[in-house]
Amino acid sequence: MKYSKIISFIILAFLLSASMVNSQPDEIPKYTYPFDKLKQESKSTIEYPYLSYRVHRNGRFWNTIMNNGIIGNFFDVQDRDLQLTAPDYYFPRYSRIRHAFNTNIWVGGVVDGDTLVTTARNNDTYWYWYMRFYSEFWPDIYPIGEFEDLSTNFGAGETADDFARSQIKYRAVYTDTMLLEDIIPYNNYDGRYHRPLGIEITQTSYSWSYEYAEDFLIIDYIVRNIGPDDIDDVYVGFYQQGANHYIGEIPYPRRDDIPGFKDSIPYEFEQLGNEPINVAWTIDVDGWPLVNKWFPVSTRHTLGIAPLDVPEGADNISFNWWSAGWGQSAWGPRKRGTVENPLRLFNGSFGNPVGDNNKYYMMAHPEIDYNGYYAAVDMSRRGWIEPFEYAENLTEGFFVNYVLSFGPFDLKRGEAERVTIVMSIGENVHTVATAYANVFDPENPIPYMTFLDFSDLYDNIRWAKRIYDNPGVDTDNDGDSGKYFFLVDTLKGDSLQIFYEGDGVPDFRGATPPPPPPIRVKAEDNRITVRWNGRESENYFDTFSLIKDFDGYRVYIARSKDENDITLLSSYDKENYNRHNWNARFEKWEHKETPYTIDTLKMMYGEYFEPLDYPRSHPLNDGDGNFYYFTEVDHNYSYLLDPNEIHKIYPDAVNDTTDVDENGRMRFYEYEYVIDNLLPTIPYYVSVTAFDFGYPAKSLYSLESSKEINRVKVFAINQGEDVLKDNKLNVFCYPNPYRIDAGYANLGMENRFTDLHVDRARTIYFANLPHKCTISIFSLDGDLIRSIEHDEPKGSGESAIERFDLITRNTQAIETGLYYWVVESEFGNQVGKFAIIK
Repeated sequence: MKYSKIISFIILAFLLSASMVNSQPDEIPKYTYPFDKLKQESKSTIEYPYLSYRVHRNGRFWNTIMNNGIIGNFFDVQDRDLQLTAPDYYFPRYSRIRHAFNTNIWVGGVVDGDTLVTTARNNDTYWYWYMRFYSEFWPDIYPIGEFEDLSTNFGAGETADDFARSQIKYRAVYTDTMLLEDIIPYNNYDGRYHRPLGIEITQTSYSWSYEYAEDFLIIDYIVRNIGPDDIDDVYVGFYQQGANHYIGEIPYPRRDDIPGFKDSIPYEFEQLGNEPINVAWTIDVDGWPLVNKWFPVSTRHTLGIAPLDVPEGADNISFNWWSAGWGQSAWGPRKRGTVENPLRLFNGSFGNPVGDNNKYYMMAHPEIDYNGYYAAVDMSRRGWIEPFEYAENLTEGFFVNYVLSFGPFDLKRGEAERVTIVMSIGENVHTVATAYANVFDPENPIPYMTFLDFSDLYDNIRWAKRIYDNPGVDTDNDGDSGKYFFLVDTLKGDSLQIFYEGDGVPDFRGATPPPPPPIRVKAEDNRITVRWNGRESENYFDTFSLIKDFDGYRVYIARSKDENDITLLSSYDKENYNRHNWNARFEKWEHKETPYTIDTLKMMYGEYFEPLDYPRSHPLNDGDGNFYYFTEVDHNYSYLLDPNEIHKIYPDAVNDTTDVDENGRMRFYEYEYVIDNLLPTIPYYVSVTAFDFGYPAKSLYSLESSKEINRVKVFAINQGEDVLKDNKLNVFCYPNPYRIDAGYANLGMENRFTDLHVDRARTIYFANLPHKCTISIFSLDGDLIRSIEHDEPKGSGESAIERFDLITRNTQAIETGLYYWVVESEFGNQVGKFAIIK
């Protein structure tokens, strides 16, 4: 495992040159590979199952997924967009650093007294070496068995942000009921052809391009009993073959990996104790440093698999690993047997469970194996068998096989249960390039283990859990929003309800910005005043970052609903700053802290401290060997007394729940923005958004609420304040007369985007209407041309305005002429007239 400096430099130069790949945009390939070889090898005219694959590569973790339960590029298929072999657990994108060979689902259970296991890919030696195409799960024939691409409508209806646009979702369905002998061979270990459990699996895989979610895939399995019998004591397992290596390693592949397992980690709030995580992981034994340094091709990362959801009562979680690369029987850690439950060998070995009975035994027998770094440590006092004869060789890494399994649960006829896992990368687990060579001791690996940092893996799994089941969200509307506790805000004295788990119903939805405030508008001639109360927005607790991350408001105006027509008018942004610290170990600047308010920084560094006096070129030395530089978060415009910008209506109000206005709204959170110099004859669309400052530790950038949620259509004209004049209606219409040659479209009064036929875009407005009335339009002969019911909430932006599109009730364009109109309301009636000149 040790190279001379000359050889290392030669290898390094070769690898770096081989790894040069031009950056390409993240495109989502859609591939099908029919595996015609199955038909070519057979004279039969039978229609074979339609094997195909899809590629997840919209994030940084790229992988191929099959429609028969195999994850990974097991068949060496092509990524046709890249003109390369399809990615196989690649991270980071384009790097060709692989983190496993394949992952395969196993399902075991008892049917009518017979113990059965169905596998996507078998670990039996006979199958592995000679029958690579053979599986016990198969999709249907084409086109029924083809993948379903659900990416385009995934998240339909979400309006809080554009999260859904970056999600990829592929669904496949396969069963274990295929009994063609061409592809389901005779199993020598069981002495029979495969006997199916009678199950169907719906497999749905998800990936994201957002930075906080781009390092993992979520795979959701719905296991359904489609057979004639009940299935008892079901276990679901994931058989993993791990190898962390660069594709260009010499020799290739180097079998120098280590497996391990972590059952729990401390919750992010210490009062909650430990959070179950149950992640199985594999890493390169030393991270593959070259000349005692890290390089772009070093394999420093880990791949972890953890459950996000298992059936109720499936409390038996097992993790079992073994190695079979030493020229002797497979070996893995095993608990010593007892009189009641003697140690069971698997075809004469301590690892590699062959045959249905042994596979089921491994999944159903509770055991969490210690990690591979401890392989040479005598654990017999803790109930384990003695170390392997070649144990020290194992601590130098090997070709990893493991099974992570969950159960038991029952499946009655027709019933289904869900098992959901996350497959995640943990970045830079290996922290010091020389640690393994200089510190590792096979008989005492603990000092070396302190140099391994799994925090990124754990953070990714936490994010996946929150995406899968959003904390604080009552998805099924049954009144349960998940588990929570109360945290006292020592600054404000508030008791904050914090949700740390969801309601148990999948959401598959990511981080969202603070909710936008509900807005009120007051319209006057040539002016619109926008008001809102920000109490909910400013106290929003982000269940993903577990902080209050509100940062400010933005006011927008548009002449239409088209997103390209929107203009930013004003922004309020809390004064806060990012602090970047110098990481001497990795020799780089890092930004992992949430922003600091200016008040907090002055408490830390003195009342005259100015953060921007310390840019990257002139960092702050705090005297303890730490270096920092500071940058603004957004533009830090936080002055709220300027009447021409966003300002507080009650600048002297205090944050007191008893200090409210006549409508019960806290005056402390009341804001206003005035928009002047507007045309009274055209509609405007006004909205106020709320945005946060993101979550730097996971590269979650600032999120802003949708501009559509509280968007209001309003005219800059008095809205019904002069409905009555001398106790009579005071309605008028414009333009009057309406002239075809007046160029209203060029003036922006109609057909702003020329997306309508001219005869369907013409517009006359009725103004100063009661909020509820009926408008009837007649010809000079008394024929009813059109009737319009006007019914808008009082005080809304359109309460006094109604549009007439010059289309008759018979859907015909109105002709040149003089017309009468009648407005009927609770305030009385009014008659008027307008002219059309074509």
